[in-house]
Amino acid sequence: MRKLFSLVEKRMNDSLVAHDFAHIERVLVNALLINEIEQEPEHLVTILALCHDLYDDKQAAVLNMEEDFRSIVSSMTLTESEILLLLKDLKNFGFKGGFEKQPLSKVGLIVEDADRLDAIGAIGIARAFMYGGSRGSRLYGAPEDAHALESLKQYRSNRSVLQHFEDKLLKLKDRMNTQMGRQLARERHQFMELFLNQIQKEINPESD
Repeated sequence: MRKLFSLVEKRMNDSLVAHDFAHIERVLVNALLINEIEQEPEHLVTILALCHDLYDDKQAAVLNMEEDFRSIVSSMTLTESEILLLLKDLKNFGFKGGFEKQPLSKVGLIVEDADRLDAIGAIGIARAFMYGGSRGSRLYGAPEDAHALESLKQYRSNRSVLQHFEDKLLKLKDRMNTQMGRQLARERHQFMELFLNQIQKEINPESD
């Protein structure tokens, strides 16, 4: 596992802003916490949490994902069924605006919750503005820009940072898969609402 940890750290150090190795570490901590209740095989939860962003389509493309993943776990004593389970989940991770969503295994649902937790609350707010700033996104847009999403392409378009809260972040609390995930999400969601209420007051003081 140490070898995998070092490999992922090396790859993710040059990764997208807000999707770096520090994010991976937080997701791993969240996943192991959730798994204290869920009791899925810890080695699978750990591997999936470490690798969950390696093949994200926002990252640099890997020509052969399956070949690459099999290579990096080749020194581990994984069964073929475990490898296939992990590969299926890795292919299906990501919010994608709610589009193109495929079912995940129980291990995948744990890691998905852990990843979603890192997208909300104080750390989620910080990551949203880091990522938006790196793309040159506006802080907020005109009210007419806040139309409903109709496609993955539209979700990936350069909408404002505050619109990203409406498009994704405020929806995550109700999309958690596990009991512990839902419990942890509530406090983080409340903090985001507090932040958004305050920033709206500062943007539109007359409406207060």
